[in-house]
Amino acid sequence: MHRFEREQLRRRTDSVFAERRTIRFQDVDAAGIIFYPRLLEYCHDTLVAFFAAAGAPLDENLRSPTWLAPIRHAEADYFKPLRFGDPIEVAIVAAVLLDSEVSLGFRIARTDKDEVSAVAQSVHTFVTPATFQRCPVPEPLKAAFLRIGG
Repeated sequence: MHRFEREQLRRRTDSVFAERRTIRFQDVDAAGIIFYPRLLEYCHDTLVAFFAAAGAPLDENLRSPTWLAPIRHAEADYFKPLRFGDPIEVAIVAAVLLDSEVSLGFRIARTDKDEVSAVAQSVHTFVTPATFQRCPVPEPLKAAFLRIGG
């Protein structure tokens, strides 16, 4: 498992995959800031969009699965509060690929202030559905992860 340095994830390069969204009312807690697990949901939503853009839509794969990619590890660091209505960009800014595993780094930034609010990491192990034994990262995801780099 590869671990990224927080400062590495705070940087945005041209090789990222990114989605823009707005913090929703139902995603904030009683203090008025994002409820901490929602950030990981946003990262997962961006990863699902990345799979589709790479030519491996998760919804299609799950109908007749040839691979699964469960999360083995996830973490996040929060720097600035995110509140209801804040416009953000969730970007996959780093990827380190092994034979059957990928470590991903995410950057969550306010688009109206150009400030990084949080970074996150997740590690996904690719397995065969029937046995849950490790399998190689499938193409075209392998090539897409390599384009992001780390």
